[in-house]
Amino acid sequence: MSFLKRLKKSEPIIIDGAMGTLFLEKIPSYKDSFEKLNLIHPKLVEDIHRQYIQAGAEIIETNTFGASQLKLAEYGLAQKCKTINKKAAQIAQKAAKAKLNNGHKNKKIFVGGSIGPTGLLVEPMGDYPAEKIYKAFIPQVKGLVEGGADLIIIETMNDLQEAKLALMAAKEFSSLPIIANLTFEKNGSTISGTNMLTGFATLTQFGADIVGANCSMGPEGLLAIFKKNIKAISQIKTPLSVWSNAGLPDFKEGKAVYQLSPDKFATISTKLISLGVKVIGGCCGTTPKHIAALKQKISSFSRPSYHKVSKNKDSKKNIFLTSRSKTINLSRHKKLLIIGERLNPTAKKIFAQELKKNKYTYLRQEAVEQVREGADLLDINVGVPNLDETKAIHYSVTNLTRTVEVPLMIDSDNAEVVKKALYNYPGVSILNSINGTKESLKTFLPILKKFACLVVVLCLDETGIHREAKKRIQIGEKIFKLLLKEKIDPTRIFFDPLTLTESAEPGSALETLKVIKHFSRKKLKTIVGLSNISFGLPQRTVVNNVFLKLAIEQGLTAAIANPAKIKKISRYSQSEKLAYNFLLGQDPGAEKYILTHKNKLTPKKTFSLKVDNKKENDLKKIYEAVLLGHLDEIEDSIKIALPTHQPQKIMDQSLLRALEEVGERYSRGEYFLPQMIASANTMKRGFKILKPLLAKKNKKNLGKIIICTVKGDIHDIGKNIVAMMLENHGFEVHDLGKDISLPEIITATKKIKPDLICLSSLLTTTMNEMKKIKEALYKNNLRIKLLIGGAVITNDYAREIGSYYGQNAVEAVKRAKEILK
Repeated sequence: MSFLKRLKKSEPIIIDGAMGTLFLEKIPSYKDSFEKLNLIHPKLVEDIHRQYIQAGAEIIETNTFGASQLKLAEYGLAQKCKTINKKAAQIAQKAAKAKLNNGHKNKKIFVGGSIGPTGLLVEPMGDYPAEKIYKAFIPQVKGLVEGGADLIIIETMNDLQEAKLALMAAKEFSSLPIIANLTFEKNGSTISGTNMLTGFATLTQFGADIVGANCSMGPEGLLAIFKKNIKAISQIKTPLSVWSNAGLPDFKEGKAVYQLSPDKFATISTKLISLGVKVIGGCCGTTPKHIAALKQKISSFSRPSYHKVSKNKDSKKNIFLTSRSKTINLSRHKKLLIIGERLNPTAKKIFAQELKKNKYTYLRQEAVEQVREGADLLDINVGVPNLDETKAIHYSVTNLTRTVEVPLMIDSDNAEVVKKALYNYPGVSILNSINGTKESLKTFLPILKKFACLVVVLCLDETGIHREAKKRIQIGEKIFKLLLKEKIDPTRIFFDPLTLTESAEPGSALETLKVIKHFSRKKLKTIVGLSNISFGLPQRTVVNNVFLKLAIEQGLTAAIANPAKIKKISRYSQSEKLAYNFLLGQDPGAEKYILTHKNKLTPKKTFSLKVDNKKENDLKKIYEAVLLGHLDEIEDSIKIALPTHQPQKIMDQSLLRALEEVGERYSRGEYFLPQMIASANTMKRGFKILKPLLAKKNKKNLGKIIICTVKGDIHDIGKNIVAMMLENHGFEVHDLGKDISLPEIITATKKIKPDLICLSSLLTTTMNEMKKIKEALYKNNLRIKLLIGGAVITNDYAREIGSYYGQNAVEAVKRAKEILK
């Protein structure tokens, strides 16, 4: 039986539990890569698989959670990525095919190829190139496929962007079913700010067969999140998966101890089944006993309860547009979809000039304004002569994803520009556009499939743009048939009839309306670029809105327009009647319309970047640049302020105050990691200018700090953020790096003589190094306080080893100031 066929059955599928937990029991002194065990201790790995099969697991996961090329590189194993994954899948298949008395002897045991996060901060949230992350997953996928995996399992992803990249690799280099799981915080969002609906919608659009959540908390916590979100995620219409931890760990003598009993774990976990969860199992801290208890509880469920859940799942899939944190369900969106048009350098000199200077003030301000005015999406185009468009689109998408929540439409006919934007974009976008020429179809069809984007189809081909509706319809239909042949979902296509200028092509407006009507009657989506209809006329907004009303009446789905100028017309005014007559061909040459409006012409709205040089505003501009993460503005703002303000005043009243506000917003849940990083980077650039000036004043810093991740832990994202924040707040930071041994720390401490040592650990397997470091410092008569943090660290553990605790980067700065005061 195939996995997808098994998925259609009513009974839930049990997946296994933790592997690392059992490794630590079997080989507590082991410090190397767990994935390396596939090569050096295959029987140990196989034995753990067998235990879970014996307990009742129907899916067993390969020992490859950290076996991406980038992860393995930390252990010098990058070149063995494919080999390790292949071997892991073969080991699991060997265990799966063994005859065991597991309570389901006649059922197939499925091998799920596990893919976990790389531990790197991916653009646009971080600096690591998205395309490199994507490529790092490819040999892992290939190895799992060659080793015989039955499905791919992407799990424990706290960044939607990285989950999407892993999913793209899995779809492109395998034909296996895919489960894709995110990791959520107690507030119902990932650490990077993605809510459950948006995360699941995005992963579904990229081809995941099952979506869900794992890790981060126990079943009770995940049950609460799913209950809160169940109405929203019911739109997804895709089976759900959950495997939770055995509660949150307590720390005893430096070791993580999971207290949730197998019976309680199973009791709470089975409640998730009534919410529609189809694949269920255990994560950190769970053992074969937990899975056995879960198997027993599920066996007592009545079959009618399964069928009741399955009936609630409509087989018709919805179509979603998403950003990192917002979702538009196009299948339910009944109103006109408004796509903001003003992020286009054509006829916007200031935008073009900024793009050439790698500045994005106009882009950010216009983006925010258009969303405020009602835009559902934003169209972004960076087509400027003699500009590196791939670089410009990269920074534009990065700025937009940090500035606004609405989804984006990528507007370019340059394939490299489009690919750069889509690699960098964390959600589901629209490609604007393709046409019927052979070159366009050949170039963009692979991109459509790879990046799961929706697409705007222009009704033109090698024969050009036609005035007559009949010819435009023929071209649109020709493209449509080709897209269907390539298995592009028709619900993901927008047909653009091409709005010609009515004053130059009399009668073309009526022809355009006929094209809209044709495709709308076939239940297909239509879109227009609105402003072209009125080119060369006075009071263009009046003509645009009248045409928009006529297009909506013919079934128009979306309009690329200036949202500030859109007006809903219920009854025509005198001016609108004249525009109506013109568009319907009853006012040749628009003579009556122009005569009425010739004295009502208004000047074009202009955008100015003129800097306010008033002394009282200088500090405010610096403050706002840091608060909003405007990296390209901070240098000029500080240089303007320096002639009239002391460096220390700028530091204290602008930079530090802004960063404190960022911290407050982060603590309140108003900012997420991307905003905090953007602000910290802006602060860092500003501080770079002030630092030599402050040194001239012999200003004493707040203290010297050594920071690093402990031996065996190569996860340094959190550590890097803390180091940057500490430096920005005035500390002298000595970053030793990651995976730093105890002797190295002692040597550095004797040389640098720090006032405080900051240690980070993400793993329960490495956290005990902190206690050893504390003891070694004491033995060496180095009376230096420790500030510790990381995913597995708690305040209780910090107190246990005689240290201080920083829950996050913002808290770490506050604690460091308190400790050294």
